Amino acid sequence: MKKKGSAVIFKAMRRRPTYSVRLRAYFKRNAVVFVSTYNHFLQVVIFRLRAYFKRDQKKPLWKRVWNKGRGISDLVLFPFTLLASIYGLSCRLRIFLYEKGVLPRKRAGCYVISIGNLTVGGTGKTPFTIYLAEKWKEKGYTIGIVSRGYGGNYRERRNLALQGLFYKEPVVLVSDGTTLLEKVASVGDEPYLMAERLSGVPIVVSADRFKGCQWLIEHFKVDVILLDDGFQHLRLHRDLNLLLVDATNPFGNGCLLPRGSLREPVSEVRRADLVIFTRSENGSDATEWISEIERLGRPCLRSTFQPTRLIQLNTGSVRPLSDLKNRPVLSFCGIGNPDSFVHLLTLLGAEIKERMVFSDHYSYQASDWAKIKKKVAETGVQWVVTTEKDAVKIKDFLPADFEIWVLRVEVVFREGAEKWESLLFQKKERSLLQRVGR
Repeated sequence: MKKKGSAVIFKAMRRRPTYSVRLRAYFKRNAVVFVSTYNHFLQVVIFRLRAYFKRDQKKPLWKRVWNKGRGISDLVLFPFTLLASIYGLSCRLRIFLYEKGVLPRKRAGCYVISIGNLTVGGTGKTPFTIYLAEKWKEKGYTIGIVSRGYGGNYRERRNLALQGLFYKEPVVLVSDGTTLLEKVASVGDEPYLMAERLSGVPIVVSADRFKGCQWLIEHFKVDVILLDDGFQHLRLHRDLNLLLVDATNPFGNGCLLPRGSLREPVSEVRRADLVIFTRSENGSDATEWISEIERLGRPCLRSTFQPTRLIQLNTGSVRPLSDLKNRPVLSFCGIGNPDSFVHLLTLLGAEIKERMVFSDHYSYQASDWAKIKKKVAETGVQWVVTTEKDAVKIKDFLPADFEIWVLRVEVVFREGAEKWESLLFQKKERSLLQRVGR
């Protein structure tokens, strides 16, 4: 039953609800709301604004608006929506040209595994690359890693000579597998961390991944190359294309940059040989997304990042994780997903008294230590904890009297070993054995 001329059209109700009740019903049912008076219009707007900003109030205002997929944010961010449409067209055109062979793809001459993602921000590519390198090494293969070196200043070196080879784009050897040859400021925090963690694995950074691969093959005779953050690097052919997706926020608000966090349309999941959902704890296992992707013929795995130890940054001493239980902690980090770090500390039983968040790949300065020390004095905490990625950037100028603990994490799959071994290694290892003549 509808009543003509009424301010709001609803199904028949015995009691005439207040505006607040009506509006709640509207937002649940997505009904059409008509306003006939100015006061009613104001009530609709005020209620809508309250509902819009009710969630995620701890997040900055720009992030709350940017992360919304529709509604007020579409109006406020319309210029970014327009730019995202243009960016999306350019992405699709570029992918189309590579798929049709108009733009050529190059083969590196060895077995290449790409680890990448569809979104900006942290999905855990670095710990996963470390994990794969260790596993392939255990199988007896010579491994090399090529990284873009985001955040490093190595690209300022033009016509760099590296062991007699000259490249228009520099190729920098971070580690030869035994010795660290560069500083973190030069090559970026992620390649430097991998070089610290991995022995016997040469690592280079280069914007031109093909040249980086060729250099590794020529100088180290590698069997397998891991391409860190290589999903969008279509110029280089890869034998295994791994796509990492954060299960806590799989594809952001579903919009492309700069309106959202997607680097490519979600449909490009089709290019992946295997989709791995990281941070797949019980409450964030992204079951619906997994079902949909598997229905399209792409196998999926679920993984988590499990804390394994606490390392004292100055001395290298190790403490059990249980020491954090019920202890007041100040956490600080500059990573793509800072909430995930705090979540891990909370799972270990730590009481987060203060959290300091810096931008991803942040370059720490002396002034930052003053801020951290001030927070420590104000809160009275004795435990200051950070990530491995941040630790590599601060240990060279860390004050001797300042104790910082580093939380190390490892990749753990939720599926049985038979499934992930088959998907990651066994099927692909057969073709590799044929290639290297084993």
